[in-house]
Amino acid sequence: MFLKRTALQKLLKSQHSTKKSRIVDANLKLKPSGGKRKLYCRSVELKEDRARKKGRMTENSGPKDKPPEVDRISELPEPIVHHIFAHLRCPKDVVRTSIWSKRWKSMFDSYMTFDFDERCFGARGGDQKRKFKSYVEKSIATKLAPAPCIDKFRLYVSSFNPLVHNIKNWIRLAVEKNVKVLEIHVNPKAALYNLPCDVLASKTITSLKLSGSLKPGLSSLELCNLRELSFKGLAVSKLLIEKVGQSCPLIEDLRLVDCKELFSLSIPSLAKLRRIEVHECPSLIRIEIMAPNLETFWYHAKKNQYCGIDFKGCGILKNLTLRDCKMTDTTFQSYMSECPLIESLVLQECSRVKRLTILSANLKTLALSKCTKMQEVNIDAPNLYSFQFSGHQMPFSSMNVSGVCEIKFSFGHTVKTPLIIDECKKFLGKISRSMGFKLVAHTKQIMKIYEDLKEVELDVNSFSKLDLTLSQSTVVNLVDKWLCESHGRSLTLISPGSELVKLIHTMIMNREEDPNCCSFYSKKCWRHYLADVQMMVSTKSTRKTFLVFRWKGRRLV
Repeated sequence: MFLKRTALQKLLKSQHSTKKSRIVDANLKLKPSGGKRKLYCRSVELKEDRARKKGRMTENSGPKDKPPEVDRISELPEPIVHHIFAHLRCPKDVVRTSIWSKRWKSMFDSYMTFDFDERCFGARGGDQKRKFKSYVEKSIATKLAPAPCIDKFRLYVSSFNPLVHNIKNWIRLAVEKNVKVLEIHVNPKAALYNLPCDVLASKTITSLKLSGSLKPGLSSLELCNLRELSFKGLAVSKLLIEKVGQSCPLIEDLRLVDCKELFSLSIPSLAKLRRIEVHECPSLIRIEIMAPNLETFWYHAKKNQYCGIDFKGCGILKNLTLRDCKMTDTTFQSYMSECPLIESLVLQECSRVKRLTILSANLKTLALSKCTKMQEVNIDAPNLYSFQFSGHQMPFSSMNVSGVCEIKFSFGHTVKTPLIIDECKKFLGKISRSMGFKLVAHTKQIMKIYEDLKEVELDVNSFSKLDLTLSQSTVVNLVDKWLCESHGRSLTLISPGSELVKLIHTMIMNREEDPNCCSFYSKKCWRHYLADVQMMVSTKSTRKTFLVFRWKGRRLV
């Protein structure tokens, strides 16, 4: 007859000695002997004790060894590591990552991206050109020439003379190596240079960015795999854009910045086109877009420039950004009627817009910046999540934004806090979900955080920026950003009885003395410059926590 193991263990625990070196064997049985049942058990020495005596632990001994730490950074696939390299701030940061692991060092060697910028060489004149040429020639001979193909080639030169022959060879070699991303930037003040025909005839280039004193040709334009195209400061004609539409059917992103001699822009029907940006093209007076799948459109006009825009072919446009001082109320309403699915709307310096009416169930983000003549704003957007406003007054008449969670106001320095707070309370009174908002008021040197809007003090301080949010993490991020950008003098927390104060206290007071958070970046965060923090807590009914900061010099010691 067998007893259950748990019952036997309890019985044996009470009968046996308490020696830690003995345990009861799991195979315990009750065997009949002389009509009586006797308990037979066999004790064995603990494997843990034997292992300790031998100075080692075996595989099956009691608590198992902790698994070795896994180097997950080294296990990342090569394409992901190269993607990380592509988003680092500068080539020096890419080089620094090679010390993380031996595998990252080998992946850096296989990272076929070349960035040659003449501005990085301090000397001027012939000495600068000589050093720059020597550096490029050496890099090409040792790494680019042996490679079967390369991912990216970026070149910035102040002028083509006297290296015009060398530069042509560098560009042609990059094209011969089936480069995918090609960027050529020339100082706008340099003499005009004709782009090599090999560039515009490449079948491997997917991204092409040209800026400065360059002249692209028309006859050799055959970029059949091009996805991204950017012209900045070039003399671009209407015929060139039409040629792009014919020769580049896969293009997804088109950007024109300060392009001269462009009087009208007609975007043909491109099925893949998702994004168009037109910035400060001084001669442009008409834009016609027939892209059926366009999702994002940015237009920034030069001062006092008028340009008509036809959105009739953009039925699914979702993101619209306009900076147009000539746009009127009627023009804006026609834009909104042609694009009913807009989710993100940004209006900047639209000084002729006086009465703004927005009726949209799809709008999620709205930003109104420096629209100085705006007198009346009516918004009916129940799904709006984020709202930003910059100006000198609050022109909001009716608001239906019940889902809003983030609100940012930016005012001129002449507007006093009492007036701002009164206007904010009126604004929140028009929002059904006004309860629970936290107010962050700040200048470059002073920040105050109110957890309850009823406790806002109407003092004489002038706060130029106000942030209203329902999220504690957003408040913490605002404090972190403010400390990084301004190196502020004091932070005040009003009503500090919640988790928010603990989060901010942990972030500021529990920082490391010698932080290593920015060891791979030249621009350090606020933790590297903060010398001392003094914290004081008031004993009044409305509790306040004061944090006063003392900073080191900008130069690290």
